[in-house]
Amino acid sequence: MRLKVGLLGGGSWGTTVASVVSRNAPITLWARDAETVDDINTHHENRKYLPGIALPPVLRATNDMAEVVAGADVLVMGVPSHSFRAVLEEAKTHLRPWVPVISLTKGLELSSGKRMTELIEEVLPGHPVGVLTGPNLAR
Repeated sequence: MRLKVGLLGGGSWGTTVASVVSRNAPITLWARDAETVDDINTHHENRKYLPGIALPPVLRATNDMAEVVAGADVLVMGVPSHSFRAVLEEAKTHLRPWVPVISLTKGLELSSGKRMTELIEEVLPGHPVGVLTGPNLAR
């Protein structure tokens, strides 16, 4: 059985990670922006954040968070730190217990000074937590 991956965030880093993951596992990317979703599904490109970069045709995008989160065996968070908590709270309503949550997000939550992994532990106690980080060279 292949693990299904859900990725929240349609920016350059989230799209790049989704593209890499799509080579080895089914993945669906969630983005708020309907134009970004359409661009990925129709043109296999994220022209807003990665113009000129071809994306694999197997990479699917949607703006329906429940669709991405409810079926995920692994959830990857690729949203900016300023919206991380709110997106995580929304995802919580659809996430099955014990699904690992991986953060791609750099920085701290301004109001609390917490790292994103600390927010995951706070909002989703009991879920395994991981982080994928490094220089963002998405292009």
